[in-house]
Amino acid sequence: MKISMLGSGSKGNATFVETEGMKILIDAGFSGKKLKEKLEGIGKNIEEIDALLITHEHGDHIMGAGIISRKYNIPIYITRESYEAGMKKLGNIAEENLNFLEGEFKLSSKVKVRPFDVMHDAKRTMGFRIVNSSGKKLALATDIGYVDNLVKEHFKGVDIMVIECNYDYGMLMTCSYPQDLKHRVKSNNGHLSNEAAARFICDNYHEGLKKVYLAHVSRDSNRYEKALAVVREELERQDIMVDLEMAYQERATDIFSI
Repeated sequence: MKISMLGSGSKGNATFVETEGMKILIDAGFSGKKLKEKLEGIGKNIEEIDALLITHEHGDHIMGAGIISRKYNIPIYITRESYEAGMKKLGNIAEENLNFLEGEFKLSSKVKVRPFDVMHDAKRTMGFRIVNSSGKKLALATDIGYVDNLVKEHFKGVDIMVIECNYDYGMLMTCSYPQDLKHRVKSNNGHLSNEAAARFICDNYHEGLKKVYLAHVSRDSNRYEKALAVVREELERQDIMVDLEMAYQERATDIFSI
């Protein structure tokens, strides 16, 4: 199983996953041209993408989804609610490439995907758990306001974890956001704070956890170094050692492989 965070933040989100011969994109929140460039930057060809999984309909997650589906004949997997809410952004999707999420499904005989609901201010927002035939597991939730038991269950026992680490509370309350936006960000349907992400990682840590990515860091109410410092401090406090890496907005991470 391989992964690269192609970019994560309010200006665009996309994650590349490769396993058992399947090449997958989770979200396509950049232009088609930018997605092609980002994939080429990690040595991958956009024409070889087998599936596009969509978490929700916000523009920073679906900007290029319709474009690359049409141009490269890529199947899209999306909830009906997100599709209906994002139809104008997606444009026309070929019927054979439009797949509505209705529980666990197989991308191939060796790759299973289990979508799960997460709390966020979209019509419906999903996280994804991907499992291959050798038992390698990845879970991702990049826009999530609150970690409930359903989320905990889907992150249980994973080898690779991608979790939002969006805001610092002090920075949020003093930044230029209007009050209603500040309230929305810190609500259960908003985003995860650095501290909440740190607690979640520690609560779900197990010896088999090989990699953790901190995703969707706010450019206005957080800093990459602050997010890393808060999470590392909590990991150290609980005597936990795990490979921790930031997902940046503008550049892709190197491919990590297990």
